[in-house]
Formats: sequence, structure tokens, C-alpha cells
Amino acid sequence: MKRNLMASLSKMVPRGLYRVPARLLAVLRHEGMTGLYDRVRYPKPFWQRQRHPARVVGPVTIRGGDDADRDQIARALQDAELPLAVSSSDPKFEGTVIHIDPVSQDRTRITQNDILILLRPTSLPEGELLSLTTRCQAVLISCPDILSCLQRGGVPIEKIFALKGRDALHEGITRYLIATKTIPADRQDWRVFSDLDDIPLRRLCLSLPETPARREHFLAGKPKDFEFFDGIRAFPGWVGAATSFRLMAQACLDQNIHPVLFCEDDVELPEDFELRYQVVRDYLATCQWDLFSGLITDVGSDYRVTKVVTYHGQTFVHLNRCVGMVFGLYNRAALEGISSWTLNSGMTIDRHLEATQSLEIVTTLPFLAGHCDDLDSSVWRFKNRRYRNMIHESEARLAQLVKEHDLRNVA
Repeated sequence: MKRNLMASLSKMVPRGLYRVPARLLAVLRHEGMTGLYDRVRYPKPFWQRQRHPARVVGPVTIRGGDDADRDQIARALQDAELPLAVSSSDPKFEGTVIHIDPVSQDRTRITQNDILILLRPTSLPEGELLSLTTRCQAVLISCPDILSCLQRGGVPIEKIFALKGRDALHEGITRYLIATKTIPADRQDWRVFSDLDDIPLRRLCLSLPETPARREHFLAGKPKDFEFFDGIRAFPGWVGAATSFRLMAQACLDQNIHPVLFCEDDVELPEDFELRYQVVRDYLATCQWDLFSGLITDVGSDYRVTKVVTYHGQTFVHLNRCVGMVFGLYNRAALEGISSWTLNSGMTIDRHLEATQSLEIVTTLPFLAGHCDDLDSSVWRFKNRRYRNMIHESEARLAQLVKEHDLRNVA
């Protein structure tokens, strides 16, 4: 009787609801009532469900642009194994049409299967531009003003993709094809992306050009010697973040560039960052290490402090693991860990790296970097404010681990 009752209840309760109490208890244990309040106040916007961009299917034809434009796009389509139609002038063509800066005659023929590429500023009224975007499958834009116009007009972000310019069409189309799952996210080679070629400054900031507020925040801090990587977009967003870091890591490994600094564009660096960072580099030169984390977002119950060293006024803590990709300095073994991520792992990139065995982790107490509360998460789409208490409690747990380590060593 009891078994039948439980079976009936299980059909009535939505799948996953049984896990809710355990999740709430975990939040309370790690972040307290303040953390639970932040989760309620800054929820994931489940009521704004993102529509995954439709996969591009062939045959594909290209209309407009010059020979160089069409050649770059054709190479990207060939990489994705999409057939290219011989003729581009048939008005009854039933495949996917890529329109480059379409003239008025072509604009009337744009359908939901078509992709619109705008390489030049346009004189179209805002209403007509929004109408065009509504009718097409996606719009790829090189002009920041048009991008802002579409975002103000309420065009869904999953329909808008930024381009670097006319000379980077191959790169821009590839980035779009990954977002649509036409190209598998974990199989793309880094060499298509110009940002990852050479990396002379060894400081890369992961940033999406479609989220200009985050990039402007980063630049407002006047960071020194950083270069941007226009990250990969995917749906859900954590797949895009993982793919971006995997490409960054593989590019560095293939070019023998390590150690290398990766950060995200919502990082907050202290005013004396360069001085403190130099002390970090000097200290790391004295010890064995694989990853320096400037911000560990969630110190877990299985974290172990193995060594604590005071060096030039900073407290350096050695750990068995870490989580969080806001700021990190990566040596070869850590880069290999990042590059080994695959979609089949089912894990976010930071949890994947946390699960990587035998890495020597170093951080500072207090953390070197911070996290901007005022921005929206580009992965989860809620306010970063939701992370504040989580990070505060993480640092407090690390301080407790350091205290316990010191007591053991005194004893």
C-alpha cells in the first residue's frame, strides 16, 4: 500500500523536485540565510527561456558582398561540411540564404531560414531594421551602433551575433555555426580565431562582444597588457564558457605559451593589482605549482590546505583543488586539464577543473581578485550580486582551513 502511494506521488511531483530540499540545505550550510535570500532575490530568469538558434542546414547560398566576402563564408561552410549551392540568384531557392548587406529588392525576400550579415552602417529606419531581424534566422553585425539598436529594440540575444569586421568573416561565421550546434562545440580548432594567435602579452580576458556592458566595465578599470578573446557562444551558456576556455588552453599549449593569465570580463582588480601580482609571480618562482587562483568561488568540504607561506606581506595558501574561472594563472598541467574538457563530461569548466586530480593549487588570503556585483552573469543570466555571499563564505571557509592547518603544525 505504502509503495503504491509513493509511486502515485512520484507521478504527481515534478521531476527533480525531490532534490530541492537537499539543495536548500546545501545553500544554507555554505552561505547562510543571506545566501538563501540572494538566491530568491536574484533568481535565474526561467520565465525568459532562451530559444536555441536553429541549426543551419544545406544547401546554402550567398547573396551580396564581394568575392573575398563570399570566399571567407564558403570556407566556414566547408569546415562545417555544409553544401554550397552553385547558383545564388534563383528567387525560388529553398535552402538557407546568407544575405550580405542586402539591397531593397533582396530585403523583401528574407525569410526565417535566412541569415543576415550587416558589414556596413545602415540608413534603414529603426523600425524596418527590427522588422528585418524579426523575419530572419539570425543577424551578424560588425557595427556596434546597429548591435545596440537591436538590443534596445528587444531582439533576443540568441538571434544577434557580433562580427569583428569584413576581414574576419570566416571567424565570425564559424562562431555562429558553433552556437547553432552546426559545428560541435568541443571539436572546433582554435586556429580559426585570430585572438588566440601568438598571445604575446600572456594575459587573456574572456569577453562576449554581445554583452558590451561587461566589456566596458573591464576597460573602465584601465587594466594593463590584457587582450580580449571574443568568446564562443552556446546554449546553455556554460557550454560556451567551457568551449572558450578549452580553445584558449589548447592554443596556449600548442604555442608553448605558459604560464598564462586568463580572466573573465566581470573581474574586479584592486588598485595595487600590478604590485600584488608581481609578488605572486615572484612567489610562484620559488615553488611547485600548476594553477594560481585569484578567486575561489566555493571552497568545498573536501578542500585541504597543504601549506601556508607568508611572502612579502601576502599569505599564500596551497590547496588540493579550486573552483572558479574569474581569475587564474595557469601552468602547463592546468592548461592540459582545461583542454581535456568535453561536452560529454556534463560539467561546467570550473567543476571539471576542480575534479582534475594531482594539481598543485595556490591562492592568496584574502583573494587577489574580486567579482563585480552590478553586472549580469553571461552564463546564468542572473545578477552577479547573487554570488556575493557565496564568495564571502568561501573566503571565510578558506580562512578557517588555514587556521586549522596552523594549529596542526604548532601541535
